[in-house]
Amino acid sequence: MSQKRSLLWPALTAVVGVFALLIALPDSAKEWAPGFLRSPTLHYGLDLIGGTQLDFRISEEEIEAQLEDVNRRIATLESSGGVGAERDALLAERASIEEQRTNLTEAIRTVLERRINALGVSEAVITPSFIAGEKHLLVECPGVVDTQECINTVGKTIQLEFKEEHTEASDEYKTQVRARVARAKKRMTASGHSLQVLGQDLGDELGTAYIESRTFFRDQLPKGLESMWDARPGQPVAEREGVITQPVQNDDGTATTQEIPGIWMAQAVTPRFQTGRVINEAPKAFDLLSKTEQNVQYAFHDDRVLDSGMELNIAGVLRTMESGTFKTVTMPDGSARLLFMRLFEKGGEQMTASHILVAYEGASEAAASITRTKEQALERAKALKARADQGADFHTLAQAESDGPSRANGGRLGTFSRGTLGVPALEAAAFALQPRQVSEPVETSFGYHIILAEGAKKIAPDTASYDELTITGPDAETRANVLLSRLQAGDVQAQEDAITLRALFFSLLPTGWKDTTLDGKHFRAATVTLDPVTNIPVVQILFDAEGGKIFQELTKKNVNKRIAIFVGGELVSAPVVQQEIIGGTAVITGSQNFEEAKSLAQDLNTGAIPAPIHLVGQHTVEATLGDAALRTSLLAALIGIIILMIYMIVVYRLLGIIANIALLIYAILFLVILKFPLFLFSGNYIVLTLAGMAGIILSLGMAVDANVLVFERMKEELRKGKMVKTAVETSFQHAWPAIRDGNVSTLITCVILFMVGTSIVRGFAITLGLGVVLSMFTAITVTRWILRRVAETKLAERPRNFGVKPAAQV
Repeated sequence: MSQKRSLLWPALTAVVGVFALLIALPDSAKEWAPGFLRSPTLHYGLDLIGGTQLDFRISEEEIEAQLEDVNRRIATLESSGGVGAERDALLAERASIEEQRTNLTEAIRTVLERRINALGVSEAVITPSFIAGEKHLLVECPGVVDTQECINTVGKTIQLEFKEEHTEASDEYKTQVRARVARAKKRMTASGHSLQVLGQDLGDELGTAYIESRTFFRDQLPKGLESMWDARPGQPVAEREGVITQPVQNDDGTATTQEIPGIWMAQAVTPRFQTGRVINEAPKAFDLLSKTEQNVQYAFHDDRVLDSGMELNIAGVLRTMESGTFKTVTMPDGSARLLFMRLFEKGGEQMTASHILVAYEGASEAAASITRTKEQALERAKALKARADQGADFHTLAQAESDGPSRANGGRLGTFSRGTLGVPALEAAAFALQPRQVSEPVETSFGYHIILAEGAKKIAPDTASYDELTITGPDAETRANVLLSRLQAGDVQAQEDAITLRALFFSLLPTGWKDTTLDGKHFRAATVTLDPVTNIPVVQILFDAEGGKIFQELTKKNVNKRIAIFVGGELVSAPVVQQEIIGGTAVITGSQNFEEAKSLAQDLNTGAIPAPIHLVGQHTVEATLGDAALRTSLLAALIGIIILMIYMIVVYRLLGIIANIALLIYAILFLVILKFPLFLFSGNYIVLTLAGMAGIILSLGMAVDANVLVFERMKEELRKGKMVKTAVETSFQHAWPAIRDGNVSTLITCVILFMVGTSIVRGFAITLGLGVVLSMFTAITVTRWILRRVAETKLAERPRNFGVKPAAQV
């Protein structure tokens, strides 16, 4: 049995050693290996591999508002003599909010860490910082040089909110808005917060809009901010009544704008200055070029007839142009023309006509009051034609009897060309009529038409409304093409005065939604499921017990109304409540595919940030800079190891070789530990930074300290004439207290540095501490095991092999 054990341990040690060596190999040297050997890798910090550093400011506006509200309620209750359970509940709520404020930085740091891990950057370093009384978090994302990717993932505010419909701009609502403005002004005066901080804190709330920094020309200033034209930086924040213009869609889907009344808080970022303004309107650009370019004249032609009185090449080009396009023309005299088409009207056969429409129930655009059948409509149309044929005034009949929109104008359709009326059957019938002839009833999708040809048909010429630049002089054609390129590239600019403003807008018009008490703090989990009816992926939300009750009450009082679900300030779903919902489960619809639903559920599950955070600074370290730092660090480590090994061999001979073997084993084990997660099963790794590399290099020198102590003691024992085997045991026994005390004192220092230091100092402390622990293992275990094996060989018969002269020569 003992013989089997003696064979088992060396075999097991060999297997572990080969495994450790394979893990320690560079990734490029083990591409052939299976996945479990290739997956462990080193994890580098921002300064060694490049990446992104983000500075987020933590806004305590919401939590301060909650605390202020609770204090106000406590004061009101105490002033009215209220005591007992209600007061105790408020005091407990205040204590809870104060605890949340105390732990706010750590709570946000935890959420950000989970998000970064989801991004695949487990080496990220998040460091709390306090700047001018503000709480900040410095986030380092090694390997992520795409700053926007890091910002989008880390900085998004995954705030889950449920809101009720609210569209009425009541006096109560306007009073609440003005109270918000007053609170914002109070923060600026009492707390010294800037408009920038206010905007970052309040800009994401419903009913507010924040302009961080925007340059305005005078005619671009929003209504209410005209007086800011003469403002200067450093002046107090101005409060102005005004409006903000936002794009909206009409019921028919066409784009338009809407003016929203509200209150501005604004200040100048820069004094008024002159800058180039891109001229996007072709007529203005043509006029500017005629004044700034030599040998250039500008002319506008309105409804110009393209006949024999116009140059043939210009007329030919105009006929090929569409509205809003440019073209150049070279003239026989060497000059050139630059043309911009405003409107082209194709000539051809034209006529003037009027009509009477008799609609029926179900016809296109028929009024709801029309109940006649199609047959009845036809009979009515025939009767109206008979009256017109008998001499009744057609326009009077149209005003009295027509069901069409032209009724108010006596049925007049005006003058139109072929292909422009939009109703082919009506147009064809009209052009087939003789002057003053009334048609038979003509059927279209709108009903039956009776058409009157007002006069004879005529042939109209082509006409165009266009702008023209005439370029003369040498190289006119080349200059025209250059001007055309500038116009198309938006490179025509006029020097105008401008001012840069920062502004915060509070809308006096409801956004359509109002807050409820149901929000992210009641959230428990989110999962992706399939809608049983549509088979479309949806996100199912589960609330806690309190949230379930609130959701039930919310749905109960909003039956047949919409409840909006906002995530991160964006509306993602607004379903109509069909009935009261019991069970504490809500569903978010609107995801286009499974991946989108999965991403939303992941965002919710990775955690809602308990307070808003705002990006106030960013810094990107290019990968090339990190590579240079890594190469320099590795070169320093390599040089240090070589010098150390040479020194040990020169001074200690065979003992030096043994120490170098132990040092190599130490280095291999160190690499293996760096590549594996902490405690093997955690998701955290030791991240290598420049400071960490310094700790590794320092630990290399300290790794042989224990060997030096043992070897010096061993040489003393050998000089006394003791056997090598005895000297080995004695030296380790007597050197151990010094080795223990020296390394423990270093470990204590490392612990202190890790607890009170910044991320850089922590990186140094953890690699140095790990190196100290590992060096104790290699010195006490590995070196001792090798020395015991050597003591049993013939090498032990010559003291000179250990750097000791024979006793006769002493």
